[in-house]
Amino acid sequence: MQIKHFYRLKQGDIVSLFREFLEDDLFRRYPELVGNVSVIITGSIPSGHYDQYSDIDTEFFYTQEGDRKKMNAFVKEYKASLRQRKLPIQFHPAKTFREVKKEHLTGWGHDDSLREYSSALSVIDPQDRFQKLQQQIKWYPKDVLQEKINWLFAEAVFSYYDRYVVALKRGNAHYAEAVKLHILKLLGNALLMTAHTFPVFEKHLYFEIRELGDRKLLFFFDEMIAGRSSTTQNNVVRKFLNVVERRLIIDGWIQKKPKGYWILLRPKYKVELVS
Repeated sequence: MQIKHFYRLKQGDIVSLFREFLEDDLFRRYPELVGNVSVIITGSIPSGHYDQYSDIDTEFFYTQEGDRKKMNAFVKEYKASLRQRKLPIQFHPAKTFREVKKEHLTGWGHDDSLREYSSALSVIDPQDRFQKLQQQIKWYPKDVLQEKINWLFAEAVFSYYDRYVVALKRGNAHYAEAVKLHILKLLGNALLMTAHTFPVFEKHLYFEIRELGDRKLLFFFDEMIAGRSSTTQNNVVRKFLNVVERRLIIDGWIQKKPKGYWILLRPKYKVELVS
């Protein structure tokens, strides 16, 4: 099968097809990379949310910092080749293993990296270097997770009362819509994190919420993105905020507090929500 039709395959078969492609194409063009780089797939394929419009999001890692200039030049050149051939492969900037561990996986500040690398599919990995790094990725300690969930809810409360409601009063429909979607992202990710799922950005949020199998949540998602009057939308957003608050309280993640408490709250750990 051609690489252009990868989306017709299951994840494991995509990995095999892509490995064959790299061996025949990438390593034939750049034989010096053989045995010296690890290649992984991130993005929609590991999450299972891919279709005919998706790309194969690709990252590769190397060992020596002194090779950075050469690796950056290679990525630029190879990306141009892929674009010229209109192949659905997106090569992201190369990183050293040390860089990934130190700047992306150390501490709990890079939620996006934790999500991407914890679920990434290994395609080519000499000496299992990436897989060993991947095995070191852990779920948040409970105190960190609670801080992050508190931050998400606090940010949602602030966004609703200080921005969304004010935007409606001013008749600023465009800004109100933007804030509403931001609130949806905050609350949706709070719920995902209580379900042991790393936070996601807008493209995958609805799919991840759908996989929770909760029809009530999907109802609110559908209602919040429906085109309705500002009064109706305000009621829906407020109700969704209350529903999520009750769930978080029942599950022990937050305590019942007045809105002023949440507006002023500054938790130690935030959530990195990359668009």
